[in-house]
Amino acid sequence: MKAFKPAAMTLRGYVLHEEQYRKLEQLRDQLFLMAKVIYASTEEEEDVLLEVRRSNLGQLLEDFGLRVDEVVTALQCDGHRLQTPSQWH
Repeated sequence: MKAFKPAAMTLRGYVLHEEQYRKLEQLRDQLFLMAKVIYASTEEEEDVLLEVRRSNLGQLLEDFGLRVDEVVTALQCDGHRLQTPSQWH
């Protein structure tokens, strides 16, 4: 009778270094903070316009994009990108 050999484990998902994980946590926290600031807390505030300069909003969104890009770029292993969920099948 053949000895049982467990099947090779396949990586499902991504493995991040702690630094990149912290960057994602910071980005998440900043997005939640922005949402809190933007949401009206009273009925009177609901009708008040929130004025934001286009350049400031663009700069903020660009910063978020760059942070996400840093983490995604860190998901490379030996020069090869790890598999994305669409490649698992």
